[in-house]
Amino acid sequence: MKHFATFPVIGLGAILSTSVLAADLPSKKAPPSPVAAVMPYNWNGGYGGFVGGYGSGSYTKNGSTSFDDASGGSLGVTAGYNYQMPNNYVVGIEGDISWSNMKGDGVISGNKSELESFGTLRGRLGYAMDRVLPFLTAGYAGGNTKDTVTTSSTSYHNGWTVGGGAEFAITGNWTAKVEGLYVHLEPASLPTTGESGMDIGLARAGLNYRF
Repeated sequence: MKHFATFPVIGLGAILSTSVLAADLPSKKAPPSPVAAVMPYNWNGGYGGFVGGYGSGSYTKNGSTSFDDASGGSLGVTAGYNYQMPNNYVVGIEGDISWSNMKGDGVISGNKSELESFGTLRGRLGYAMDRVLPFLTAGYAGGNTKDTVTTSSTSYHNGWTVGGGAEFAITGNWTAKVEGLYVHLEPASLPTTGESGMDIGLARAGLNYRF
């Protein structure tokens, strides 16, 4: 009977020994695939796109007594270039030209002033937060107004602009932006006597394609 009782013990030992040896054998399973590193978005390079929005403002000099406050929309094209530094600051240059129907009626019936087109050439300074780029911007602005005071004439105004906004990488090479600009246009001659300029606040959105 003692011999029969040893058989289960011997069998259990053989099973355990086989399991230990199997655990020591090299595994045939493939190693887990490495997780691809997600690289931060890079804002380097040129781009072009469209920009549009709404603006309102007031006239200066003699225009302040000749015309009511101006308001209206704008739509245009834009282009620029960014350089991202190792510390994530992004410097760039951007220009745009827009067509506008921003206008103010005259204090006297029949008189009016309209900003028909304007453009800017600005520097930009931003800080890249991966796919988000908040920025400040400032530079040159100029615009064409058509003024009617008894007779009509078109004048070009030099000026400057300052503002800020944020740009967002949305998909592929496409980015979207929102920005606010303050635009000051220097006075130019009215059709009769005096001068008129403009101070404008612009709220704009844009869609760009990065090359």
